[in-house]
Amino acid sequence: MKQKKKSKKKKHGEFIPLAWYTPENWELLRHSAADARSLETTWEEWREHADDTIRILTTSGYRVRTVDVNVSELITWCKRQNRPLDSEARADFVAEKLEKRPPKEELE
Repeated sequence: MKQKKKSKKKKHGEFIPLAWYTPENWELLRHSAADARSLETTWEEWREHADDTIRILTTSGYRVRTVDVNVSELITWCKRQNRPLDSEARADFVAEKLEKRPPKEELE
C-alpha cells in the first residue's frame, strides 16, 4: 500500500514571516544594525529584493505574511534581550510579532 506524501507547503495556519520596513525605518535600521554592511544600501533596493522574495516563495507554494517593523521598537527589544541588532535578532523579533497578532495580510 502506497503512503501519501505529506505536503510541507501551504500548511494551514503556517506562514513565513517577512519583515516590512518604511523608507524612514530602513534608514534607521541601516544606521543601527550590527550587520549593516549585509543590508541593501537603499530602501528601494530592499523593496525590490523583498518583492522578489515574496514572488519566489508564493510561486513555490509558501504562504507569506508581512510584519511591519518599527525599528525604534526593534532597537529597544534588542537592548532588553541584550542582543546585537543583526539578522538573527530581526528574524526572532518578526516571528514574535507574528505570533502575537491575529491572522490577516496573507499573501498568496
